[in-house]
Amino acid sequence: MKRKIAKVLVAGLIGLQLIGCSNQKEENTEEVKEIYFEEINADEYVTLGEYKGLQAVNNRQTITDEEVDSYIEYLLAMTPGEKEEITDRDVVENGDVANIDYVGKKDGVAFDGGTAEGYDLGIGSGSFIPGFEEGLVGVKVGETVDLELTFPENYGAADLAGAEVVFMVTVNSISKEIKPEFNDDFVAGLGIENVSTTEEYHAYLKKAMEENEKAYALQEVQTQLLTLATENATVSGRPQELVDKFYQININNMTYEASSYGMDLMSYVSAMYGLDEEGFEAETVAAAEESAVQALVCLKIAKDENIVVTEEDVEAAIENDYAAYGYPSIDDFKAAVDMNKYKDSLLLNKVVDFLMENATITEVPEITE
Repeated sequence: MKRKIAKVLVAGLIGLQLIGCSNQKEENTEEVKEIYFEEINADEYVTLGEYKGLQAVNNRQTITDEEVDSYIEYLLAMTPGEKEEITDRDVVENGDVANIDYVGKKDGVAFDGGTAEGYDLGIGSGSFIPGFEEGLVGVKVGETVDLELTFPENYGAADLAGAEVVFMVTVNSISKEIKPEFNDDFVAGLGIENVSTTEEYHAYLKKAMEENEKAYALQEVQTQLLTLATENATVSGRPQELVDKFYQININNMTYEASSYGMDLMSYVSAMYGLDEEGFEAETVAAAEESAVQALVCLKIAKDENIVVTEEDVEAAIENDYAAYGYPSIDDFKAAVDMNKYKDSLLLNKVVDFLMENATITEVPEITE
């Protein structure tokens, strides 16, 4: 099942996305008129229903030793191993690492991103488009072949989607990858303070996974409560600037995620969500619309319950946040971050905390998966 474009819903995500890209300008994005919550009169849009005494279920799962072992296996599989050149044969086989030079051409013209030299490609990894890796099986070291291929219809780059191309590929050498073993030397190489043995790493990892599960379960509870409060309310209209605000937050966040994988936005969206540009636009707009409605409900609750963000709240939050967001000092944080936007995120945090404090949350212990 394909993933859906995430809505900016609960406090943790709101805080991250509202300030995470505040000191960056994304290329090829339209300038959006900023609107802050203090400019919005929620009374014009929202009639609240029940928002106190809501019921939610905390489905926190228990982390088992088997899950920790499974993650360690995944870590080993994803950790690049040492390469050992193959000398007893000169023909590429499935499972080899082939060092290649290649040039991709469409209608006889080399296209952007289609050329590389000295690239190590795992044959059978599925890293390249269908037919590329398969076309190298049986090719000899030093040999050059032309691979006539077709890009997938849903490929992220519109000018290559469904396009017929030719890759001229030269095999420079072949090797095999020796995967690392889980031992004390491997653990020491991870550079984790006070963790140098397999037993220590297992305990460290289990604790980290438990903390992650706790945070995820909390976020799910917050989502349940915010969704219920929104469903119980009547919302008539919304400021377009607010929808645009959340739309841009999602675009910025997705662009950041894509860059962390070394990909452009649409290539990432295609790979992770299976969406073309039109589908991505539709889902992102829908997510922004829903986020805007939930924000309005939060603003109305804040007004009716006299929930405000004080200067003391702001200073305390900055003291807690500046290092986590990679700033060397509080002053650097304040200089880089849109403080009005930051206050907006803190207000949403306080409203969600209020919903939590006034809800009935059922714990479901000892659920394992």
